[in-house]
Amino acid sequence: MVEGRKNVLEVFHSDWKIVRILATLQGIEGLKLPFEPEIVSRQDYAKISQMDTPPGLCAIVEIREWKSSQIDFNQPVVLALDGISDPGNLGTILRTADWFGFRQVVLSKDCTDVHNAKCISATMGSFTRMQWVYGDLTEILENKNVLGCFMDGENVGAISPDFPAVLLIGSEAHGIRSKAEKAVKKRISIPGAGLTESLNAGVAAGIVMHALFSQIKLV
Repeated sequence: MVEGRKNVLEVFHSDWKIVRILATLQGIEGLKLPFEPEIVSRQDYAKISQMDTPPGLCAIVEIREWKSSQIDFNQPVVLALDGISDPGNLGTILRTADWFGFRQVVLSKDCTDVHNAKCISATMGSFTRMQWVYGDLTEILENKNVLGCFMDGENVGAISPDFPAVLLIGSEAHGIRSKAEKAVKKRISIPGAGLTESLNAGVAAGIVMHALFSQIKLV
C-alpha cells in the first residue's frame, strides 16, 4: 500500500501496476487523478492506514521483485546495504540514491523491507525508479569493486576510485559486519572534526554518494 499524494502520483507516472485507489473526499481535494478512486470515509480510511496521520489517499499496487542477475553492475555505482533496520533510514537512502542516479541496490537479507510503509513514505516516490534485491552480500558482491564505509578508511573526498564500483554501507549500530567486509576492496571514510561517535546512516550515505557522483562527473 502506497500512501500520500506525492507517492501515489509517482506511482501513476511509473510502470508499477495499480490494483485499487482508495481515498477520502478530503484526500483528493484539488487533485485530478488518472484513475477513479474508491471513496471511503475518514473513519474507514483511518482503519486501513499505516501512517500516524492518515493522508486520505492510497494506491494498492502489485509488489515487484528482481533477481540478483538483473542488477546491472556495469552502472557507475551500485548501492549495497548491510543490516539497515530502520525503515525511515532505508527510505531516505533510496531517495538520495535516486537523486544521484544510483538506482541498483543490493540489500542483506536482514535489512528492513523496502515495502514497509515508513520506508515507502520516506522515499517520496523514488522507490518507483529503483531496482533492489535481498541476498548474501558476500556471494553477490564477489569479485566486485566494493568500496566499504568505515571509520578508519581513506578520505572519500580525496580518492579517485575506479568505476564501476559498489558502495557498501552498514548500519549505525554495527557498521559493515565481518561477513560483508570480506567483499570490500577499499575502505573509505568521511572525515570530521566533531566528537560525535558516528553519523546517521542516511546522512553518511548521502555524503559518500555525493563524493562518488562528483568523481563520476569528472571522468
